[in-house]
Amino acid sequence: MPTALLAYVIENDRITATITELVLRKNLRCGEVQTYGNGQLAFDQLGAALRSGSTVPDLILLDLDMPVMDGWEFLDALGALPSAKHVCVFVLTSSIHPDDARKAKFYKQVKGFFLKPLNIDSVTWMQHFLQLAGASGRAQRLGAARAN
Repeated sequence: MPTALLAYVIENDRITATITELVLRKNLRCGEVQTYGNGQLAFDQLGAALRSGSTVPDLILLDLDMPVMDGWEFLDALGALPSAKHVCVFVLTSSIHPDDARKAKFYKQVKGFFLKPLNIDSVTWMQHFLQLAGASGRAQRLGAARAN
C-alpha cells in the first residue's frame, strides 16, 4: 500500500484529533500527521506550503463543525486554490444530517464522508482509495515521462 507522506487532521476536539492521528499512523501508515483546531489554521499552513513549494498533504480528515473557519468554509477556500486540486479530503464528522452528506458530494476534493469515530470500514475504504490514487498518480507520472 502506498504511504501517505503527510496528513492533516482538522478537528477542534483534542481527543478525537489524537485518536484520528493514531489511526492514520497505524492503519494508513502516514509518515507525518499535523493536527489543526480549526480550518483557518490548516488553510494558512496549506497556503504557506504552496507558496514555499513545501510538501502539501496527501490527505485531509476534516470536521465540519469548528470555530473560526468551519469545514464548509475550508472546502470553499481549498477549492479556490488551483494548486490544491489533488489534495484528497475525507470528511469526518458527528453530523448525521443527510443534507451534509449530500452537500459534501459537490466538492471535488471530498472522496468520502464518515461519521465519528473512525471505524474499520472507514479505514478500509480510505486504504482502498489511497491505493487507487497512488496507482493513478504513478500512471500519470509514467505517461508524462514517456511523452518527454
